[in-house]
Amino acid sequence: MESSLDGASGLAGGTHRSFEIGDASSVAFARRGAAQAAHLAGLDATDAGRLAIVLTEAATNILKHAGHGELLVRALERGVELIALDRGPGIADVRAAQSDGHSTAGTPGTGLGAINRLSDQLALWSQPGHGTVLRVLVQQAGGPRPARPAPEIGGVCVPYPGEDVCGDGWQAQADPGGFTIAVADGLGHGAQAHVAAAAALEVLRKRPGLTPGALMELSHAALRPTRGAALALARFDLVRSTVSFCGTGNISAVAYGTGKPNHGAQGHGATPRSSGGSGGSSAADTPGDMRSSYQIVSRNGIVGHTMRGTQEFELAWRDSGTLILHSDGVGTRWDLDAWPGLAHQSAVVIAAVLYRDFSRRRDDATVVVVKAQPGVQLTHEHAFAAHPH
Repeated sequence: MESSLDGASGLAGGTHRSFEIGDASSVAFARRGAAQAAHLAGLDATDAGRLAIVLTEAATNILKHAGHGELLVRALERGVELIALDRGPGIADVRAAQSDGHSTAGTPGTGLGAINRLSDQLALWSQPGHGTVLRVLVQQAGGPRPARPAPEIGGVCVPYPGEDVCGDGWQAQADPGGFTIAVADGLGHGAQAHVAAAAALEVLRKRPGLTPGALMELSHAALRPTRGAALALARFDLVRSTVSFCGTGNISAVAYGTGKPNHGAQGHGATPRSSGGSGGSSAADTPGDMRSSYQIVSRNGIVGHTMRGTQEFELAWRDSGTLILHSDGVGTRWDLDAWPGLAHQSAVVIAAVLYRDFSRRRDDATVVVVKAQPGVQLTHEHAFAAHPH
């Protein structure tokens, strides 16, 4: 038995559609995009109406408080995900801001309060001087409400500006012993890059449960008719509490709060990572400490064309573990400590902040975050409960 965990459909196969918010006309354009996502997700008129209000309030908040920002919209299987991003002054009291009637801008204060009431899930991170990230989910009425998964999996995937399809892609796939995360970056951008990335993800869908090295070899054969891709594969073994990784090309991978890499695997696959992402000694080397981080090394090459073997290795997956994967459309010189409290936020909020602050804006951009849930012992059943959150 296997299960797809990405839970996404529509909008270029699960990618986010980006809307720049700078004036009233841009809000109207984003609202039309959200209506299309609502149709793809099968929302009825009432739920689509809720989504329209949520989007309008989120966009209006950006204009009032930050002046400029971005909305990301993604159609899911039974709902629509909306992520609002800005680099405005931030919110000093996040809890108070979510209540009806709260305002710091001389307005009625219906924005975040209305969003909180009308959405099915809400996550908000904001700090003075660091802007705001708001993630909401509007689902079909009467549909199942997903429990908080263990682990959390969250992703942001945005096409090259002006493209209708994304040359990046990501997938989470469960199997009886665990689950595997794949991030693929087709060479270049546009339709042909999308074909290459999709071909890599299809290998994982068809052959879940294989080791990352075996999946990499199969992907290399499958991508020969395409222009090729960079590919990273991470398999979470829920029996042994380990993560096995194999990468080819320039997909970045950083593990926080895990055990040291198993050097008994096929070579040395990870190095301590200093703040700023430049390598060197980590801030701390205590197993399970969130400050302990490792830059995971991929081999050079292009899957489907020039791949000189594979390299696979393991890390212990602890209940404080976080794995962050991203394509080269996102810069590498980031440090979670630079954003107060961000490391303790949900996986998708972490992914959204990294995208907001480090997307190069001249390529497809993808960030995927996997977070363990402290105190939750992973089982086979958890693999099938996990999904982007």
